[in-house]
Amino acid sequence: MSLKNILYTAARTSGLFNLTSQLTRGNLRILCYHGFSFQDEHLFRPKLFQTAELFAQRIRYLQRAGYRSLSLDEGIERLRAGTLGRRDLVITIDDGFYSVAALAAPILRDAGFTATIYVTTYYVVNNNPIFRIALQYLFWKTARDRVAVGDLLAECVTPASTKGEEGEKALWQLIAHGETRLDEAGRVALARELAQRLQVDFEEIVSSRRLTLINETEVADLTRQGFDIQLHTHRHRFPDDSRQAKRELDDNRQVLLPLTGGRPLKHLCYPSGEWSPAVWPSLSSNAIDSATTCDPGLNSRSTPPYALRRFLDFQITPQIVFEAEVSGFGHLLRSAAGR
Repeated sequence: MSLKNILYTAARTSGLFNLTSQLTRGNLRILCYHGFSFQDEHLFRPKLFQTAELFAQRIRYLQRAGYRSLSLDEGIERLRAGTLGRRDLVITIDDGFYSVAALAAPILRDAGFTATIYVTTYYVVNNNPIFRIALQYLFWKTARDRVAVGDLLAECVTPASTKGEEGEKALWQLIAHGETRLDEAGRVALARELAQRLQVDFEEIVSSRRLTLINETEVADLTRQGFDIQLHTHRHRFPDDSRQAKRELDDNRQVLLPLTGGRPLKHLCYPSGEWSPAVWPSLSSNAIDSATTCDPGLNSRSTPPYALRRFLDFQITPQIVFEAEVSGFGHLLRSAAGR
């Protein structure tokens, strides 16, 4: 057990988790998740995918501890009004992977919990495996040490390694080629061809939808189930340029609005957690009320609404750390260390 985990265990045993929960009563706790694992995705990217078993364990803990999940909208309203309960929190899920509908939503629903789901919409409309993630998965999954890509990449004439620095370089050359020079059909064809050369079953990846986002029907169904659908841009990017930023939000809303019954789409999650106060005027001018980051911590009434903090719960996060963050003990410890 690490020194940090020993410290957290001692703090919990001595009642400090309960005390900090009381001390931070008026702060808004926001949890963050991404995708959930059907097979080995949690081994491939443990900071992107979590097993359904672990997610269910987290939700059971929150139930036993008496936590209540709010939509982000209600959470922010209660934060501003000073009416947050000690055990109130918000669960957010980024991107909108198919696994959210297939695995996470039933767990939340059975527990009587809700979540705010930030959906990026290019791959909702083009419901293929996400090109960048698919290629990364192929290179991770393959048992082959080298792959011929000379006919796919002019920059790489000889067979490329699939591992180490050379493999990483070839992978990102392929990703850049697909994202800058090919259309969606071309990217799918490239991924399929590469999978064949790497001896990975691409058709299973397609049919299982484990690297695919929810489709339009599933967005509407999650809305009917009571989940709060919100904005995550259309192409998973939020440029500093105000015109490009507006286009991302407009395109995102154009897809989601008909599927969510015209409910207000006014909360944004920054793609990849990349943000700067420089984009806040663009958010304001496009009727965005809040934006969540990937920065850890609790939110007080003085937290800027475009810089809301969240705790990212990963597959590799120990249970004791999860409990420390939910209680607020982790936040207070970081604050004390900073001072």
